[in-house]
Amino acid sequence: MKTINAPYISRVQISNFRNFRHVDVNMSHKQVIIGENNIGKTNFLRAIQLILDPRLSDEDRFLADSDFYEGIQSPMDNGEEVKISIDIQGYDHNKVLLSTLCDATISDNPSTIRLTYHFYATQNNDGTYEYQYRIFQGNKEDIPFTHYHRKYLNLKVIPAIRDVEAEMKSLRKSPVNQLLKNYDIRKEELTDIATRLKATSDEVLSIDELRHLTDSINSRFSTIIGQQIDSSISLETMDLDPNRILNTLKILIGQGKRQISDSSLGLNNILYISLVLLSLEDKTIPAIIKADNYLKILEEEDSEILNKCYIQNENKNYILIEDISPENQGLLYTFMDSYFGDNKGFTILAIEEPEAHLHPALQRLIFKDVMQQNTSVLMTTHSPHITSVAPIDSIVHLRAMGSGTNVKTTASLQLNDRDSKDLARYIDVKKGEIYFGKGVILVEGVAEEYLIPTFAEALHMPLDKKGIICCNINSTNFKPYVQFLDALGIPYVVITDGDYYFRESVSSDRKFGQVLEESHEFNGYDGLERTRKILVDLCKVKESDIPTEIDEEDEFYKQFNFFIGMHTLEIDMMEISDDKDACEVFVRIFNDLTSGGEKQKENFKNAIESKQYVACLNKIESRHSLIGKGRFAQGLSTECTKENIPPYIEEAIQDIFTKVDDL
Repeated sequence: MKTINAPYISRVQISNFRNFRHVDVNMSHKQVIIGENNIGKTNFLRAIQLILDPRLSDEDRFLADSDFYEGIQSPMDNGEEVKISIDIQGYDHNKVLLSTLCDATISDNPSTIRLTYHFYATQNNDGTYEYQYRIFQGNKEDIPFTHYHRKYLNLKVIPAIRDVEAEMKSLRKSPVNQLLKNYDIRKEELTDIATRLKATSDEVLSIDELRHLTDSINSRFSTIIGQQIDSSISLETMDLDPNRILNTLKILIGQGKRQISDSSLGLNNILYISLVLLSLEDKTIPAIIKADNYLKILEEEDSEILNKCYIQNENKNYILIEDISPENQGLLYTFMDSYFGDNKGFTILAIEEPEAHLHPALQRLIFKDVMQQNTSVLMTTHSPHITSVAPIDSIVHLRAMGSGTNVKTTASLQLNDRDSKDLARYIDVKKGEIYFGKGVILVEGVAEEYLIPTFAEALHMPLDKKGIICCNINSTNFKPYVQFLDALGIPYVVITDGDYYFRESVSSDRKFGQVLEESHEFNGYDGLERTRKILVDLCKVKESDIPTEIDEEDEFYKQFNFFIGMHTLEIDMMEISDDKDACEVFVRIFNDLTSGGEKQKENFKNAIESKQYVACLNKIESRHSLIGKGRFAQGLSTECTKENIPPYIEEAIQDIFTKVDDL
């Protein structure tokens, strides 16, 4: 059954807190927070915890000097303040939340509430400052958001370093025990079961060996401590008190029924996260209703929806049917919210590094499961296996800047369906590498993918040294990638072919069908035209601002990170390689790779020397040579030199280096 979305954090604003000088980002129902170590991922969650986490005490919410933005000198001596605001959406289907936090409303379209943490100073007569904090609703600093309100809207954080085994055993923390609380399990049922189990299990204690063990323990214990106090020891098989019988439940794994302590850390992590997600699901619509409760709520107005959604089983309980129409689901939710809701509120889940101890395939599986759940989730990760399957609109990207950590999200990214699918598939196949670069070079084909890193090495600007990624998108549709990188604030350059072309112009006498004249007329560059369309479509330039002269247009686009060749990469390389030795590399690679004979090798050399570069490229791609552009570029990448680098590519590499250095 499809569930109704839970409330989620739609916007975060942070001022002067730890890594963050100023942050203002939009978010969505599921968010994946990525960035380098010590960039502020945990601090981003901590900012939200100060408002929503019910486990923090009042003292935990009081900040120290070290909690201020690290670029401020002696902040608490100078009266600096910290302010954190979160906006919440997606709650308007829940009446309890609507009424409890009505004072926090800042918008009705869409329904939005705002909660703010403010750590502020008051100045004493001697000029020193005293600090206090308030957490308030909406824009009204005199209306507090308190522990009471966190019963209805809160945050649960699963930390990166966690003891799953201990938490599963804890009566208070175990997610299994939390799940049991959602069911109406009657004490009389447990009493009957406990009595029958007790009678059977006590037979074990009559075994002679166990009697002897009990007597031996008592004898040794009484010898040590004497008889002054009641110190007799007895054995029991299990706790069968009906009040505590559910607490004896254990989770076992596998057909061999292994205990959690005997299972792998990775499987335990998956199990724990799965149980927490299950415990946080919206329970407004119960899966099971006892017969007496069912008959009672049938008396309420609009209760006819119950008979459409529940069926009685052999134990006389009423069970929620599997296939409920969206319309009936909505009616049932409204009815249950009014007459049978548990009023437990909503929990937003934050998971730090769920990939711990997991094989890459399991990392992807657990993430896909989390993304399919109804619960609103914030997740930090270093794993490219997780980011590669993350939805395009779910990324929160943190990167270091001179003015503190910069936070960008893709929540508001507008892509058409085809571009979104293409981009998602690219990121999946490439394992999310585009997220982890300090800078990105976008290229259109495999030849550039092989050669650009080699060019950078020849220019003494190795890409790895600066964390620059070369991304081959296998097309010239750079638009969604540019949108994506702009949204994340990742510096980039685009290197694309010019694809210089001619258009045939033919005059004819249509009356007699005679061709009178045939000529070639220069028409332009596909690369410039593609770039023009991308920049105009993205509203980066106006058509009227673009120069009409070809050379000026080419230079104009460089300020928007587009570096465009004249022909294809291979032809541009051949044209720039005037020196005999520089040109010889093409002949040598062709001769090493071709399946043709001496005549074919001679023809290629003659074509190079006579500067028939289009013919050379045709020979590389010919079915007779069996080389292909990709294989030829792979060969070139091991032998080409600085003299083979087209100027526009050298400029692009220098430009992305400068962009990364300026961060």
